[in-house]
Amino acid sequence: MAKDHDFKRLVRTRMQDTGERYTEARAALAGQRDAGDRVVSDRTRSLLGQLADTGLAEVSRDHLARLPEPERRAAAIEGLRHESWRVRRTCAQLLDRVDLTPESVAALTRALDDEHPQVRRKAVHTLTCENCKPNGCAADVRPAFERAIGDPSSLVRSMVVHVCTLHFFDRQWAIDLVAGVAASDKSAKLRESAAAEIRRLRTCWESDDRRRELEPDVVARTERHGGRWIVIRDGRVVATPGKAGRVFRRELSAGGREYWVAPPGTVRPRIP
Repeated sequence: MAKDHDFKRLVRTRMQDTGERYTEARAALAGQRDAGDRVVSDRTRSLLGQLADTGLAEVSRDHLARLPEPERRAAAIEGLRHESWRVRRTCAQLLDRVDLTPESVAALTRALDDEHPQVRRKAVHTLTCENCKPNGCAADVRPAFERAIGDPSSLVRSMVVHVCTLHFFDRQWAIDLVAGVAASDKSAKLRESAAAEIRRLRTCWESDDRRRELEPDVVARTERHGGRWIVIRDGRVVATPGKAGRVFRRELSAGGREYWVAPPGTVRPRIP
């Protein structure tokens, strides 16, 4: 097996050869690199079975989560075919903390058709949540979302709304999906939730518009706070709520103005 720095070099070489993004090239090479390590032991298979037992599931999951990444991935892929939906759901969860490979993407895509909504819900999240992966998410999320938004279970559809508004708030197709749920989903609760998210995103982007109208030097100092709410008082960025909520509120009370800062490189979508 190549050392880490050698593996990174191979990834960059593949990027040059194929035009893939770093995460795509890395996932493809990781799948090839781990090909010889995918034998699921009898002990690991026993732990997978114990996930079906509510009394043993937590301890078994913790053991599986501590396996080396190739073994954990191989076990989770096998577990996605288990007869117990509890095992399949937890295996979809286990795949969320490892990089995607062609095999795991294929297994999770099959899980979108699982008979149990909890499994489908976890599969949607794992396929599409970039923040949980060690090196981001190489899968194209849009087809999975567009498929899952028509799922018969509101649990699955609500996951689409959640991830769209949390991670894809600058993508027009994602905003349109959430707006569609707000307008016509058969669940009144989910319609209300989606509408609230649309209002929240509108507030964020309108606030960012106002931030950009400030003095150029002030705007420049806010840029490092991408994705956060900030307070500006007397031309200074004085607080961020994620680090000092009490200070944030105090500065607002003292006459500060709060603004949301769009992450660098994002483009404002059209929000209905």
